[in-house]
Amino acid sequence: MTVLNEAHAMTESTPQDIHAYLTGIMQQAVASYLEQEHIDFDATQLPIDLRLSAQASFGDYSIPVMAWSGKLKRPPLKIAEGLLAILQANAQADIQEITATKPGYLNFRLNRPVVGHNIIERVLEAGADYGQHKVGVGTKVIVEHTNINSNKAAHVGHLRNSCLGDTVVRMLRSQGYQVEADNYIDDSGVQVADVVVGFTLLQKGLLDLPGGNEQLPDESFDYFCSRVYTTVSRVYDDKESELGQMAARLRKEVLHSIEHGDEPHSGPDYPALAADLSHQIVQAHLKTMGRLNISYDVLPWESAILRAGLWQHTFEMLKSRGLLEKPETGHAAGCWILPFGEGESQTSEGDRNSDKILVRSDGTATYTAKDIAYQLWKFGLADQLGVEFHFVPWGIQHDGRKLWTMRTPNDPQLKAVTDEAPATKFGHANRVVNVIDVRQSYLQQVVYESLRRLGYVEQADNSKHLAYEVVTLSASTAARLGIDTSDNRSYYAMSGRKGIEIKADDLINAAIQRMQEISQEEGKQELPAETASVLAASAIRYFMIRFNLQQIIALDMDEVLRPKGDTGVYIQYAYARSNSILRRLQETGYTIPATLEALPEQLEQSEWDLLRHIDAYPRRLAEYAEQMAPSLLASYVYDLAAHFTDFFEHTSPIIREENEQIKAFRAFLVQATAQTMSNAMRVLGFEPLERI
Repeated sequence: MTVLNEAHAMTESTPQDIHAYLTGIMQQAVASYLEQEHIDFDATQLPIDLRLSAQASFGDYSIPVMAWSGKLKRPPLKIAEGLLAILQANAQADIQEITATKPGYLNFRLNRPVVGHNIIERVLEAGADYGQHKVGVGTKVIVEHTNINSNKAAHVGHLRNSCLGDTVVRMLRSQGYQVEADNYIDDSGVQVADVVVGFTLLQKGLLDLPGGNEQLPDESFDYFCSRVYTTVSRVYDDKESELGQMAARLRKEVLHSIEHGDEPHSGPDYPALAADLSHQIVQAHLKTMGRLNISYDVLPWESAILRAGLWQHTFEMLKSRGLLEKPETGHAAGCWILPFGEGESQTSEGDRNSDKILVRSDGTATYTAKDIAYQLWKFGLADQLGVEFHFVPWGIQHDGRKLWTMRTPNDPQLKAVTDEAPATKFGHANRVVNVIDVRQSYLQQVVYESLRRLGYVEQADNSKHLAYEVVTLSASTAARLGIDTSDNRSYYAMSGRKGIEIKADDLINAAIQRMQEISQEEGKQELPAETASVLAASAIRYFMIRFNLQQIIALDMDEVLRPKGDTGVYIQYAYARSNSILRRLQETGYTIPATLEALPEQLEQSEWDLLRHIDAYPRRLAEYAEQMAPSLLASYVYDLAAHFTDFFEHTSPIIREENEQIKAFRAFLVQATAQTMSNAMRVLGFEPLERI
């Protein structure tokens, strides 16, 4: 048996997609060609660029070899013709024709019925596992995402983070990785302190909230806190007023108190107040995210990082290794800084010098400082510092997944806990992915470089910042919120401090209402509330991930809720249509055969295009998971829905088909499409709807 026949025998026992199959036989042909031509060259240095043929007359797939000419000292057409002779001498049942064309292409026309039969069998045999791989087995990855300050309601900008993060989690899990989804709660920072200040001023009768100083009957706690936060922010801005100065002093006092866990000798217990409001806010955030089918594994808390002593141990380690400096003059006088190079870098904290402040002159740690400690924990390096954490249940999420929360050894709540996870269950990752917007890129660099300087080079190299651009408001949406758009900009930035934002729950509610309106406009039955909620979640999730990470999203309410075109709703309708076809076949008394017999000799182009797209799913998913590119997966799923729609519109209805062979084939093709779409939609975080 020749090498090529051995390769083909392998494809018969081990199913492969078209790309793997053609690439495999091409690699064997190249090895034979080099031997035949007595060319001493490493065949692996000749990349095989398999692509769809530019013209249908050439075939289905083409491979250019022009780039090989200089390396092999042969004209490209001669190389193509030499490879053609080798491939033709080893005829394959899967290939109908191979040709060589100028200036140096090998073209493959496949035996579509044979290949199509193989594709459908592979999909239906694998079922829900079609597209799953095991490349990541044995590797633990932490994906940190969402991370909303526990001070007010989530807004639409947060949804890009959580939708991207949750989709990356699902993509990596599909490849066999052990993935831990972390939602880090910053409950000891300035924003939380601001709400504590706001409540303190409210209790003293010194603050007037728009809409009233009490939580409204239909107002959730996180929405109430949003009103408190925006109001106290205006007080800070009035720096010359007595109240503004008082609030600024109180802010420093509260921030220091909650960071150090100070127990009051008299007066308000600021840490307890901060903890109480943070827990209520986080509960509200989790409910919001659950509406979009987003869940987590563990809630690490910044307060726990501080109170367990992890930051203090990290700080001492940085100092003992001579990595920090404490200037006596300049803007950083009295601060502990990490020298980080020449020049300036603007950050969200207002820093301009590249030397990063880790501890302010008042002794409080910056976000970056605490992030360094947290990054050490993610890799299990806190163990080396003798820092201990406990993990206890927070509750059961919407999808049945148990959520755990971090506690410190001296936490009084631990005394009543009967269910506790082993300390090694969380953290201890091989790789860490931090989903944070692009404005934090410099600070992420500081965190990873700090690990490197501490000697944790491998961990630094295995830390990835998945950076994305921010969500803004389109001009029309900004105008609806009362923003002055007379300067005619294409988009307008949101500001939580100024209250210029669209809250996440408001967007979800609007999407649900729009789904029901569309159904009524089209004269259909009223959508069940659950169906409208699933469609709304699909619409929002898809909108938030379909853009390139480097693209600023100008959120337009009408665009998010559009039911047709490149949208999550269109994908849901295509999937529901595939299931409707199968139900109607069953209702007519038709039984799909137990096994798929030979396909028709001639396939419609729309059938072949759909088959090829289904065939590509496992490879595309693997590629996009490795790249952590949710937008590419979203594009693939949209194209799959579009190919199915094209097939539906350009072939006769299956129910009325009289040719039994064609009818059976198309029924199997619809089954394979529905299975692939269901699998892909679940990776996108959709709940596939079989009926709409």
